[in-house]
Amino acid sequence: MTIVINTLEAGVYTEQINALLANNDFDIEIIDAANMKIAHCMGCNQCWLKTPGVCAIKDDYETIIKKLVSADNVWLVSDTKFGFIDYRGKRILDRIMPMLNMYIVFRDGWMRHQLRYHSLNVGVIYKGDGDQQMLEEWCNRTAANLGGRSLGVLALNEASSQATTATDTTATDATATAPEKVEHVIIINGSPRVKKFSNTDKIIQSFALGLEEAGATHKLYSLSNRSEWDEAREAFMNSDHIIIALPLYVECVPGLMLEFLTTIPTERVRPAKISFILHGGFDEGHQLRLGEQFLKSLPAKLGCTYGGTLVKGGSFMLRMRDDEYIKKNTDKVLDAYIPMGKLFAENGNFMFAEAKEFTGPEQIPWAARQIIALVLKRIVKRKFDNFAKTWGCTRPLDDKVYGE
Repeated sequence: MTIVINTLEAGVYTEQINALLANNDFDIEIIDAANMKIAHCMGCNQCWLKTPGVCAIKDDYETIIKKLVSADNVWLVSDTKFGFIDYRGKRILDRIMPMLNMYIVFRDGWMRHQLRYHSLNVGVIYKGDGDQQMLEEWCNRTAANLGGRSLGVLALNEASSQATTATDTTATDATATAPEKVEHVIIINGSPRVKKFSNTDKIIQSFALGLEEAGATHKLYSLSNRSEWDEAREAFMNSDHIIIALPLYVECVPGLMLEFLTTIPTERVRPAKISFILHGGFDEGHQLRLGEQFLKSLPAKLGCTYGGTLVKGGSFMLRMRDDEYIKKNTDKVLDAYIPMGKLFAENGNFMFAEAKEFTGPEQIPWAARQIIALVLKRIVKRKFDNFAKTWGCTRPLDDKVYGE
């Protein structure tokens, strides 16, 4: 069975979609999601730790997830923005997390979340000026995390068939390398997770200690609180130095952050430099590279210059620091951001050597993977089970709530 989730106008593109998938050997069902009530994933982890397999957000997405359980393939149909799928398309895939569970395994040599059901193949059909290369890589990575393969990336119409390719950012890199001491920076927390439980917020607080050591001040805005969006937009348009800190969400940036950026004017009178702090739960640097690639192309589309991206994994359990074992093992993760904040204040960007080395290994070596796999199975799995109980979870974390 092939599910096609169409986030464009209902019915308008049905004929074109069917034509593009004419050689598909599966039965096709098109879900017109444009007028469905679908919120952004808020990263609450309840679908993994409190109500396994069931999203805490009660909206129309449950209709979609129930169909995905029986599907072999899923195609996402989306408009594009900033060369990538737009926020309406991204929030569809951000909400797919109940298809996985909290347990971590190594699959194909990489850290992955365990599949709750079966593998799922993923394809993208896009409208507009999408970056074909970036979309193909994103589709490959997303499918791999769901245990499947990429079905490909197809352009919907003649205009979008003239797809863009990855932006050459050599010139913007060059303008960002000259050191420039920073006195004040605005920091935008791009995570959809509320501040209290935000891994990103904990990273920002450590980073800000380094800023303070160097004599720099900062103002923080959290996109999880929509009441701050107006003030955040104004600060964005009137600041010289901007840092956006964010978690990797389904191989790229969160849909909520894409929505916010869509509301930002692309032309500005006052020049600005945007730098990024990108973090992810898994340790391997390679897992974050597509997100970094997208962020590298983004400032130019917002009328700004690029100040580099600080890339680091290992943030998965920061929100669980009430547990003494987890706190002990994550203290060094947070402490490492303090000198990065100081160096940013002294340089005005993340182009310095220490930032490039900050990421760590691109992939965990084979021998280390064997040891980590045992720790994940014997210690971390038990920690997750115990943590879930404190949330009131009464079912196994790998429960197949919708059957298969």
